[in-house]
Amino acid sequence: MWGGMSNQAYRDEWQSDTLVGREQEFAAFIQCRQDTVHSLKIINVYGTAGIGKSSLLDEYQLIAASKGDLCITMDGEGMVKTPEAVCHHILNTIDSAQHVDRSTAMITETTLQALNELAIHRPICMFIDGYEHMESLDHWLRNHFFKKLGNRILIVLAGRYQLSEGWLLSPHWRRLITFIPLADLDFEAVSHFAQSMYVSNTNAVQTIWRTSRGHPLTMSLMTFLLAQQHEGDYSNDPTSYDTLAYIVSQWLREVPGEHLRPLIEAACIMRRFNQESLSFLLEREMDAAEFYQIIRFSFIRKVDQGWAVHSLMRELINRELQARTPAHYEQLRAQALRYQYYRWIEVCNNGAESMQQEGIELMNYIGDPLIRAFMNWFELSPQHYETAQMKDKEELKRYVSDRLKHAKDSQIDMVDPRSNQRFSFTVTAQESRYTLLYIDFDVLFQLGYDVVRIMRNHSGEIVGFAVIIPINQETLPYLQQAPRSKAYFSGISEQMRARLAAPPHSRSGWFIETIDTADLGDVQQQTAMGALLHSLIFTGELLIESPAPTDYFNETHKSLGFSIVEHGNHYAYDENREAFTFIMDRQGERALNYIHHMLHMTGQAHLIVDDGTLGAPAHSNIDSNSESNNTGDEHKATMDNANTGNSDQPAPLSNVERIMNRSELTSREKDVALMLEKGCTNAEIAKSLYISEVTVKKHLRSMMDKFHASNRTQLLKELLK
Repeated sequence: MWGGMSNQAYRDEWQSDTLVGREQEFAAFIQCRQDTVHSLKIINVYGTAGIGKSSLLDEYQLIAASKGDLCITMDGEGMVKTPEAVCHHILNTIDSAQHVDRSTAMITETTLQALNELAIHRPICMFIDGYEHMESLDHWLRNHFFKKLGNRILIVLAGRYQLSEGWLLSPHWRRLITFIPLADLDFEAVSHFAQSMYVSNTNAVQTIWRTSRGHPLTMSLMTFLLAQQHEGDYSNDPTSYDTLAYIVSQWLREVPGEHLRPLIEAACIMRRFNQESLSFLLEREMDAAEFYQIIRFSFIRKVDQGWAVHSLMRELINRELQARTPAHYEQLRAQALRYQYYRWIEVCNNGAESMQQEGIELMNYIGDPLIRAFMNWFELSPQHYETAQMKDKEELKRYVSDRLKHAKDSQIDMVDPRSNQRFSFTVTAQESRYTLLYIDFDVLFQLGYDVVRIMRNHSGEIVGFAVIIPINQETLPYLQQAPRSKAYFSGISEQMRARLAAPPHSRSGWFIETIDTADLGDVQQQTAMGALLHSLIFTGELLIESPAPTDYFNETHKSLGFSIVEHGNHYAYDENREAFTFIMDRQGERALNYIHHMLHMTGQAHLIVDDGTLGAPAHSNIDSNSESNNTGDEHKATMDNANTGNSDQPAPLSNVERIMNRSELTSREKDVALMLEKGCTNAEIAKSLYISEVTVKKHLRSMMDKFHASNRTQLLKELLK
């Protein structure tokens, strides 16, 4: 709140029904306008192309005019950039009858005098859009013209960039300027905008949200296109129009020459980049001047450990590059995979704290389409689950009670930018309650070991929790009787029981009791869930989990490399829904083996060079001594070898890799195809995958249709081509 008014009160004063999600920006304008009673005020609105700067300025102007203010507007891109032109423009607005002397010699002082005298009787608001184009006038405006303006004058400067250092270093200007960076809109704002444009269908709103990610210009164009379609018919994806190319063209207007286009494309391949990674992708040394030229663009922002291109821009450039030059796209992506792999090796060998973070980044390249879709959806800087304290227990109980009462349906839509494969998961209100069942915080806090973790939003409210239990002698009795875990732990062999019965205050692995978030459709909350799960995976320890029996959780665990264990199925969540128990048992191996497993599973093992320092090729076991002895120099040599091509020819793809490379197959069809390659019968496939023979036949028929095969033999032949 600003000035004692609520966000709703500000929204009620808006002149436009289609300007959404800008309550705080509107409040700042009202406050600054009031403060001009005491002195000149400046608002700096800035943000990337299509973020809504001009629309916000239009709204500011309407509000100011409705209050009786004199509004002066200037277009920085279209006007002549001289002091005289600026003064003539202002005088033409405030003195159309030309009573004021406009001789060139005194025009600046005449204009200043006219503005200050007029402001005594009537507030003035001056709006300059496209201020990045006023660079040649910035010094004159800052150090001469604006400095001589007095009270009751508000200046709004809007552009793609924040005001230059000259403004920031001046104590005089720092106290007078209010900075308003514009960010993408949230889902609520997008939904409100769609409603205002008479698009109310839930699927249509989700399409707008998925495609635009809250980018205002994209949102408005997507909404317009969907509004033209017949109600209920949203089968035509608006991304097939030229709309997205138009969005990219607006961003690329900032890029001064074609020589910078390859640098932008390389930066878009990676989720985050720096000068070193771009040099690796481009296979040449990138100098500092080039790099600084790139990171000044408005669609690039600073993030943890580097810079990132706006997520929508990154996705669109990837799609355009993949369609225009597919071989070049695959070459850049392979280079990015190699860079991230060798970067991860380096931080592992150096024991750097960023090992897990670098590993998560690597998943963007080595994961299957579903994992890549998740990584494309996830935020770069996730929220975190933190250890819960005893004082949090009652708040946690209230959170669970509220979640159970207000559970709602969720729709999760994602796309893999590489294959353009789309994933859509519907989680009903009832299914969203599964993660809350059988949670007894009194018992869990008595276990000790800091088993409960909580996630809070920026307001300090709990928006999720996780229960991660170390497996040892003291926790086994709980695990053998708890509803989620007893199906597995009560049926393990004596040998496995002995392995799991680690001494107290140590562990043989982890049981993930639950990971809950308040809103499955909230990208920040899901990013935190993904980061937590990945952090456990990269410990290399035994992981056991029986997640909620939904496609969303089951398919995710399969894609991450978990396996379904025998004798772990149960109906504890729902008497009509069978739940599986998943295990990732890589204990005794290094985290590197998990990476190699994922590379092998997705058919990309051949992209990693065997340089003699990393042990065996990626598809076989790695000797731990050769891994630990890899030095920074060897890491650099590895990168050099990968860049120059001084390596053996890649090994031919294995049958498994050929199947996993088939982007036209679903995750479950790949499972069936792998069993088919092993020569398994339908009954054996059904038993191994915990599905019926009817379902096996359905998947086989689907694959036969895709590959125009009439029997299993022909299908296998086509799969292995």
